[in-house]
Amino acid sequence: MTQPRVITRALGLMLAATLGGLGGCNGSEASPADTTTPPASVELAVVKPTVTCASLSSTNLVDIGGVGSTITSATEGSIAINGKDTKFCTVEGTLAPAVGFRVRLPLETWTQRTLDIGCGGLCGSISAAVDPGQAYGCPLVQSGGFVLASTNMGHTNAEATWSLDAQRRVDFAYRAVHITNLAAKKLTLAFYGQAQKYAYFVGCSDGGREGLMAAQRYPTDYNGIVVGAPAFLFQTQNSLLHGWGSRANRDNGLTTGNIVMYPAKAAVLHKAVVAACDAQDGQTDGLLSDPRLCSYDPAALQCADGATDTSACLTATEVASARKFYAGPRDASTNRRVLVGTSQYGSELNWSGVFVPANDTPTTRLGSDNFVNGARSVIFTDATPPTIDELDFSEAFYAKLRPRHPLNDATNPDLTAFKAAGGKLILWHGWADQHISPLGTIAYYEAMQKVLGQSTMDAFMRMYLVPGVAHCGSGEGHDKMDLVTAAVNWVEKGTAPDGITTNRTDAAGAVTASRPVYPYPALAKLNSGADATQAGNYTKGPALYTSQVPDWAGSEFFNPYAAAPL
Repeated sequence: MTQPRVITRALGLMLAATLGGLGGCNGSEASPADTTTPPASVELAVVKPTVTCASLSSTNLVDIGGVGSTITSATEGSIAINGKDTKFCTVEGTLAPAVGFRVRLPLETWTQRTLDIGCGGLCGSISAAVDPGQAYGCPLVQSGGFVLASTNMGHTNAEATWSLDAQRRVDFAYRAVHITNLAAKKLTLAFYGQAQKYAYFVGCSDGGREGLMAAQRYPTDYNGIVVGAPAFLFQTQNSLLHGWGSRANRDNGLTTGNIVMYPAKAAVLHKAVVAACDAQDGQTDGLLSDPRLCSYDPAALQCADGATDTSACLTATEVASARKFYAGPRDASTNRRVLVGTSQYGSELNWSGVFVPANDTPTTRLGSDNFVNGARSVIFTDATPPTIDELDFSEAFYAKLRPRHPLNDATNPDLTAFKAAGGKLILWHGWADQHISPLGTIAYYEAMQKVLGQSTMDAFMRMYLVPGVAHCGSGEGHDKMDLVTAAVNWVEKGTAPDGITTNRTDAAGAVTASRPVYPYPALAKLNSGADATQAGNYTKGPALYTSQVPDWAGSEFFNPYAAAPL
């Protein structure tokens, strides 16, 4: 893996490499012995179009989307990727009833691969489809080697009532990504006179849910899938999880209450957490390699009675909120955990804009309120879905979440069909995620262990947990990584990924630090006395936390199930 002193040389080599190959790639696999040279991939020749871009406008997609499916435009143009213009034929259209799509087909650089890009949140818009994320420095992306595709998932942001329509809910849940994939492949065949040799998917947040949904429902759609911070526990995530964040940060537990904690105090808490727990992983670097090792009690920061200056401590009310953030809700009758996980130690600086206000200006609204309100009609079958103040943090409330679990959730651990089709899955999550608890992703991993067995899992999937990284990127950790190249190398050469080098960059994009992450549960271990900013100074270390995810009220959602509607 490239270190700061070899970044310039590595990028130059990438741009000079044959377009069909992968060359060196920032964020590729790393090993203690060699952190600058990733394995080569199978080279595929560049294939040029056999018809004009404009001719694609007559491609019939009715067989894929149904009557009313149309192509609205097919135009040529150049798009700058990392400062280099790449020529694409961009095709846009609608798959009935309202699945908008965009497919970009390279005019001069196609290497016989497709890459579908997931959409986050509740979607409602189409990605520009040039930067898939999770592909930092990847030459196949930078040189325009993929046909790229994305979708609005069946609605636009201007349609406030889309979730009241059953077909639109199905399109959002799983259909839109699938039929966009089929449309992209049909356009690829029409444009180049041949089908792709390999198909890939990359997505984070709801895009991660979409990738897992594809592996579970349509196991032959993709050869390789990269999934980040998946919102795959959709029913719980956008109701009880965000609802708890909102409730925990109000003095009366309702949206009528006063907001308790603001960013300045979250920063005070973060500093104390890091001071208390940073060294538990054997290195002091400001990052918690596994926050589960930490058991810091915010009460240690509580202001003295009668204190007039509380800027460097937490009031009793703030202590109570912080404890709730970490602990999550429990059923009042059974004391059983209601959620699989909530905020992890070390994530405090990322809470702003979610269940802590975006800044220190007094307000009555939290970001979590918006997430719950926006998804009510997607999640619940009630004629009038419960409001955020009507959520009940109990085992009994799961009766309201079960009906659409087989539709919206992508938590089925039985990926036997995907593995049988030769599919490869790379799953990752930032430990400091402020939106989706990494414990949910760990619970899915453990469910796969139970259903498939570790040796079967190792044959087709890897999971990486990245210290200090927030939701889908940013944070204090090393959030720049190339998992796309790792997936391509695995699918096409059979080189299973081990160490993945992650990078931290400054405002100008220069790499300031790098370190590896290893397949869960292994941790990166810094060599004694070595520079912590250089990836080559780490080796694969053992897990320091070995307990299973605690029992919780929705654990049944990680059992195998029949997806619905069929």
